[in-house]
Amino acid sequence: MSLLEMKNISKVYQMGKEELYALKDVSLEVAEGEFVAIIGPSGSGKSTLMNLIGCLDVPTAGSYKLDGKDVSDLSGDQQAAIRNEKIGFIFQGFNLLPKLTALENVELPLLYRNIPADQRRRHALEALEKVGLADRSGHKPAELSGGQQQRVAIARALAGSPPILLADEPIGNLDSKSGREVTDLMHRLHQQGHTIILITHNQDQANEAQRKIAIYDGNILSDEKVIQR
Repeated sequence: MSLLEMKNISKVYQMGKEELYALKDVSLEVAEGEFVAIIGPSGSGKSTLMNLIGCLDVPTAGSYKLDGKDVSDLSGDQQAAIRNEKIGFIFQGFNLLPKLTALENVELPLLYRNIPADQRRRHALEALEKVGLADRSGHKPAELSGGQQQRVAIARALAGSPPILLADEPIGNLDSKSGREVTDLMHRLHQQGHTIILITHNQDQANEAQRKIAIYDGNILSDEKVIQR
């Protein structure tokens, strides 16, 4: 079953009198439970594709169904609602609020959904347990290492049980040891049934996925299975 289905997607930006195609007639499907890497250099269109997958933007042309719902042409409020329900974001810069504890940071998406406080806390603690940081729930970001902060960010993405985890260069700000720990965690989450879409420019990181999609100049150049380690 396709969790994500894009057909003939284009994204065009108007630059004065010229039209700039960030994506050109891209079609893509991701099945439930897949671990997919989208790889490309700066300017390839991968960030535009990520923004469309994450409902941060809408396409100029084409159709996009996410978890069975057509999300091709949503208003800003509708996009925000879909993002909060369907996508768990993992960012390169962690994006944790410095004055909140790890637990409070993980609770945030649930707060926006108006989930009662006791349920929020339970779900957040379960998510921290999943990433091995239940014992750091009362720590603020400055009291955690970079790798621990990224694991808190992953717990935040997991807390609302979204259908898709969308990871944008998740180890880009980490040293090699912390990066390896985060990558191993993503493998475990995939083995537990989570659908993961990884955006990266790093070939080694892309090879950690189950499937690798190369994008260049707004076009998908290749879509191949990766031999698993």
